[in-house]
Amino acid sequence: MSYTWLRAAGLMLLLLGLSGCSQSIEEQIANGLQITETVFAEEPEQHTEQIDDIQLYLPAKFKVEDSSDDYNIVISKGKESYILFINDREAKDSKLYYNLLKDNDADKIIEETTYEKDDHFGFTAVLKTANEDEMELVVSSGGIKMTTISQAKYIEDNLREMTKIVHSVKIK
Repeated sequence: MSYTWLRAAGLMLLLLGLSGCSQSIEEQIANGLQITETVFAEEPEQHTEQIDDIQLYLPAKFKVEDSSDDYNIVISKGKESYILFINDREAKDSKLYYNLLKDNDADKIIEETTYEKDDHFGFTAVLKTANEDEMELVVSSGGIKMTTISQAKYIEDNLREMTKIVHSVKIK
């Protein structure tokens, strides 16, 4: 009997230790938002893709799935899909997408951050979805916006990669 209690106590300690090693959703969001501010402040990545008049950087394992519409590009990484919206009529300091997000009562914003430097405006937002294990991520800079539905454990990485992509977009 005591051996069973000892095993149960050991298993409990192991589970507590393992759960302490993983980041909470709040930490993932906070770290991801901090990363986006850093990426926006840096020089954009070198372009690795060109779609008609649009040049952009795609991280490893990302690929363009559908670019039949030059202004709505579907990008994937494994099973994850991202949509890149490009509005070439908006200036780099445009707050159009940000204002639309803020004005939409249906969007349940968990956390957001904005970035302004020189003539650029950008923002990042994390929104609730129906599934508690997933979040909608939005990264925007001027007339460029990228969205995805992300599993909570990938929020930080997805925000980093999305910001690098959005920050790199150049329209000829």
